Order: sequence, then C-alpha cells, then structure tokens
Amino acid sequence: MKTYSEYLAAGVPLQLAVGGKVLYVQRSEAGQVLKIEFISGVKSESIERVGKGFKAAPAGGFAAIKITASESGTVDFVVTDGEIDVKFDDAATVIGNDDSQAIPVRLQDGARMAVDIAGGNVQLTATSVGISNTDDLAIPIRQRAADVFAVRQVQQTKIIDYDPTPVGTAGVLLVKDAALRGVRFRNPHATARIALGGAAVTMANAVILLEPGDIWNETDAPGAEWHAISDTAGASVLVQGLKA
Repeated sequence: MKTYSEYLAAGVPLQLAVGGKVLYVQRSEAGQVLKIEFISGVKSESIERVGKGFKAAPAGGFAAIKITASESGTVDFVVTDGEIDVKFDDAATVIGNDDSQAIPVRLQDGARMAVDIAGGNVQLTATSVGISNTDDLAIPIRQRAADVFAVRQVQQTKIIDYDPTPVGTAGVLLVKDAALRGVRFRNPHATARIALGGAAVTMANAVILLEPGDIWNETDAPGAEWHAISDTAGASVLVQGLKA
C-alpha cells in the first residue's frame, strides 16, 4: 500500500507507473473533476467526474494510472494490492452525477415531501388540486392582462311584500333578514320625512332621508338590520324584499 499526494494542473495528465488492485481517492481539492484511467498492458479503462471517496478495483488490477483534472488542485490517493475499508465521516456525502446519470428517488407510501417555492412557475398534473390555506395565508389571484373576466349577475326571483310598518318619532325595526338580496323602502306619507339606518339612527345623524313619496333601493347591505324614525307621528314605511 502506498499513499500519493500530487498537485494536478487543469487539463494536464499525471501518469504514474504504479500497479495494484485497488485505488482510493482520499482528497480532491477541486471536487468531482477527476478522470482516472487504469492501464494494464495494451488495455485501459477510464472513469470521469469522480473525486473524494471514489474507490475502484478493476478486474485483473492495473500496471499504471493516468489522472487528469478539469480544475487545478491537490489530489491524495492510495494504491494497494489489498482491500480498503471506506469510512464516511463527513457531515454530507455528495453524488456528482449529471442529468444523464440522475438517480430517481421515490417517497415511501404515505410520506409527504415539503416543497419550498422561491419563484418561477410550478405545474401540477394531478386531476384535482386542493389548497387548504387559512385566511391569513390566502393566495391573491391576478388576472392576465389579455384576459376578459366575466361577471354574472344573479337574478332575484322572489318578491316579498311586507305589511306597512308604523313609524313615529321613536325608532322602530323595519326588517331583518340575512337572506335578502335586495330591499326597497318607500315613504307613502304626504308630509313626513323618514330616516333609515341602524338601531341608533335619528333624524339628526341619518344618512338616508326619505322625503314624502321617496323610494330607497338598497343593494349593498340588504340583509342588515334596518331601522327607521320619523319627524312626524303616525307615518309608515312600505318594505319590499328580493330573494334568489
């Protein structure tokens, strides 16, 4: 057994007339960049893109070796007529195969693999893909610039005519139905003004004021709790609801 330590300039072959049965690479400064040729008489065998941890025992042994590195660096290797026990003590073992020598990996049945997407497009070929993100992890959707986004309006098919609700100078509840998709209010009084709003609505703070004969068509919050108050006792409000 003999250990060698040689500096290899990139692209410059190192040929040594050393024979043996086993060659083991202990160190390759430049990584997986070695081409090693085993010579025995007129025959030769070679392997490329190997580095630290590579061990070979060609059938019949070898009489000489030729090593070429694609990048410069020091290479330590052992040549012996016996066997070598290889112990991997590094934190990580690297396989330097390229795409043509890729090793397929299959997950254990039922196992999950975490994927960290740091940009780019991901294509999923499953028949159905579900995303179970919570609200705080919601995924925003952006339409492509050339696409047309179609909006379909849901037509309401059911009309509900409520009985007239008496309204005076104290607030009263007109309607409360979360299933409503539209609601209309009408002031049929000849002189009274009527304010619409929430439970705390007054004539002073009201945003919606119905003059005599006015109609208010509510589409933003028809299912809310609607209250009314008037500046005149004995007034009333007519309410019509719309449902799908």
